[in-house]
Amino acid sequence: MARELRRLLRPPGPFRFHESAARFGMAREERVNLYDGRTFRRAAGEGAGGLFLIEAEAGGEGADAPVAMTLRAPESLPRGAARAGERALGHMLAFDLDLAPFCAMAREDPRLAPIVERFEGLKPVRYLSVFEALVTAITTQQVNVGFGAAIRGRMTERWGDSLRLGGESYFAFPRPEALARAKPRELRRLQFSERKAEYVIGVARAAAEGEIDEDLLRRLPLEEAVERLSALRGVGRWTAEQGLFRGLGRVEAFPGGDLGVQKVVARYCLGRERAEEERVRRVAARWAPWGGLAVAYLFAAWRAGVPPARPLRKRPSRSASRE
Repeated sequence: MARELRRLLRPPGPFRFHESAARFGMAREERVNLYDGRTFRRAAGEGAGGLFLIEAEAGGEGADAPVAMTLRAPESLPRGAARAGERALGHMLAFDLDLAPFCAMAREDPRLAPIVERFEGLKPVRYLSVFEALVTAITTQQVNVGFGAAIRGRMTERWGDSLRLGGESYFAFPRPEALARAKPRELRRLQFSERKAEYVIGVARAAAEGEIDEDLLRRLPLEEAVERLSALRGVGRWTAEQGLFRGLGRVEAFPGGDLGVQKVVARYCLGRERAEEERVRRVAARWAPWGGLAVAYLFAAWRAGVPPARPLRKRPSRSASRE
């Protein structure tokens, strides 16, 4: 089989490649999902011998442009790579997500409408599995995105399969079976806390033993799916919601406990710098069942420097509040 294969993929409906893939550019140190502002790259496949590199770029200008996919391997592409590559890329870029019902809802929301109009075609990117999404969320619990990506990158270099192309090494996210055999002390050497090391290994063992049933998690009502994942040690509501949103594309999952979510909802919908979780969940209730999708659009506006529709109300300083 050839070392390289190229195809043009046409997502249904509008799709904005760069606005969608930009989310991957926020965690460059993780070594898995790579986006340089033009090209998205991701190693996929099973085992070192079956790995191939997926590359994707916008195939033109505008929201109706196709996506140009290239598959590459050091020797020959493994059998079935074309179908596997299309399936993996379609999942990660949410080709299957129909934006029309969400956009119709958003047009009735005066705060959301101008943002959705500007970024229509953005789709929230996903990871290849719920396992990857859960581990990613665990590594970012109570730390900034950069540090979480850095320790995840070290973990990936240690336990992930890799391939080398054009003088560069590309890593696949570690398989559950590989991480399940890790020792907490090995992760501690990579700057994982003791608890996070234990959580990651525990989730890996659950995935390796078939306890994370993605088909079931797709079918269950959201609250039941959250509850099921929350039974895993180290997985609270926020981590479970991230696992469902980023792993399966369940856009009704709204991570209201996330500080960043609280800030963007407060900024664009409440005219404040920040709001408590209960308040932002009340705001998001009117977006159901697209709460997570709505937040993806708010984050796109924030990254692009779009100002809120009304000026932010500054909290009074402590000295002023005492007067």
